[in-house]
Amino acid sequence: MSPSELTQPRYRAGIIGLGQIGNLFDGDPKRKEIWTHAGAYLALSNVILAAGADSDEHRRRQFLLRSVGAKTYDDYRSMLQFENLDVLSVCTPTAMHHDMVLAGVRAGVRAILCEKPLAATPGEAAEMVEACQAAGIILAVNHTRRWEPIYVHAKLLLAEGVIGRIEAIVGYYPGKVFTMGTHLFDLMRFFGGDIQWVCGQSPDHWAASDEEGNLSGQVRFCSGATGSIIAGWDRTNHIFELDIFGSAGRLRLSGDGAVAELHRFDESPRYSGYRELVPIDANRPFYSDGQLQTSRLVAAVRDLVECISTRKTPSCSGRDGLAAVEVACALCESVKRGSMRVDFPFVPSVSTCQV
Repeated sequence: MSPSELTQPRYRAGIIGLGQIGNLFDGDPKRKEIWTHAGAYLALSNVILAAGADSDEHRRRQFLLRSVGAKTYDDYRSMLQFENLDVLSVCTPTAMHHDMVLAGVRAGVRAILCEKPLAATPGEAAEMVEACQAAGIILAVNHTRRWEPIYVHAKLLLAEGVIGRIEAIVGYYPGKVFTMGTHLFDLMRFFGGDIQWVCGQSPDHWAASDEEGNLSGQVRFCSGATGSIIAGWDRTNHIFELDIFGSAGRLRLSGDGAVAELHRFDESPRYSGYRELVPIDANRPFYSDGQLQTSRLVAAVRDLVECISTRKTPSCSGRDGLAAVEVACALCESVKRGSMRVDFPFVPSVSTCQV
């Protein structure tokens, strides 16, 4: 338990959507840490998991098995009406996020953690962000790697200038431009800053009418750095890596947050007048406090509830979530235009794909 948890009041939390990320992933024996919103709320002493809503009766029963004392509802609107929640998680399919977040705003919750992608379209995402801001409600988006210790440490290393000026970022993801791609785009912005334009590329088998494509592409950051997005074709081949190249070195993050490799330029032993990359130990024991520390979702929920009292911005805000949706849609738009460059601010066409 952190010192802040000892002094904060207890917050009442509710979850809309009791499926995999809402409650069920923790039953997977291969997942050794807390992977669900329910598990994260239950892990924090300053949160009361008061209720969950789902139209599926089996999911409601599974939720009650671990959430002793909580109530369940088959309609999220009833939960919002009767439970007087402080914190709301939205863990439903993307197309439902918009209406559910706005319902939470009307119900007067104080903070919302929405699953990614934030919304099906940039327009819906912008409306959600603006509604929360106008009501003084904290909106966070569960791009969970923002809270992963290895990526947080990498951000600190880059801020210290360990590889100098960032010149290029290459990102790899397993496919599905909204489901997994938005995670990658969010991290590329986390490290590289705002994006100026993108050019999308698709494999020959992808059709513009597909719900989600395995899209690759090129990126230009507002800083002048370049970027490449590389997608796999088979979602079951899980890869999530970032290779960040700078004026003084290189930082590679592989194994979906398992390994950090740092190289610095030093005088070449082979060529006069040149420098070459040499390895430097970048790893450290990122996980030091047991399971609670290893869970990205626990860190995300802790960050969210602390924002209620401190009024700071969550590590992944609604505007960050909006930006990731815009990158995904801009890549789709670019592909539809024959891989033409799409500039930001992004103005989608009527036909831009949505999820």
